[in-house]
Amino acid sequence: MPTLGDRIVEHLTANGASLDDGELAQALGVDRPVIADACRQLEAQGRVVRNLAGGTRTVAARTVAAAAPRPAAGPAARQAIFAAHARRVLSARWGTTLQLRNAPLAGGTAHAFELVSGNGRIVGDVVWLADRGHTAESKSAAISEAVLIVAHVHTADRRFLVFGEEWDIVNRWLARFRPLLDDVELWFLDGDQLERLA
Repeated sequence: MPTLGDRIVEHLTANGASLDDGELAQALGVDRPVIADACRQLEAQGRVVRNLAGGTRTVAARTVAAAAPRPAAGPAARQAIFAAHARRVLSARWGTTLQLRNAPLAGGTAHAFELVSGNGRIVGDVVWLADRGHTAESKSAAISEAVLIVAHVHTADRRFLVFGEEWDIVNRWLARFRPLLDDVELWFLDGDQLERLA
């Protein structure tokens, strides 16, 4: 028997639409809070996307034109390739175009982030740890710095960081510093596989 999550994904796929929790609850005969909780779980699993207007839609099994990044000559080239790949994958996932843009920080300054929506309600950055020192401590400090900076974009509804390497360092940082996230999401992108870590 299909789970509620399976039923939600099946319904969204069959209708090819973005539906809000009320529409899904009515269509599936389930209470709205139960639908909302199931959709949050599906989003954490990477099966659906909940947009800021309240709609939920499925995530394509494979992002069109998003090939896995290939190793290049040096860390800077790999970082640029990964940033472009992350931009394609996350733009498709969240149904908006993410680009390199400035976003306002608390205190009136601005900072350039790799992954910003046109309206500035989604702000994220790529954290590439390969060039951030050779020790776990220096890489952990780089993660803390990135979290601190993106957390200060108070105009954004979704603030996040995406990593594409050093999975073990990121998870060790989370085990120690998760309470510092302040509603900042952490994602790991491996090829086309996107996993929410926090």
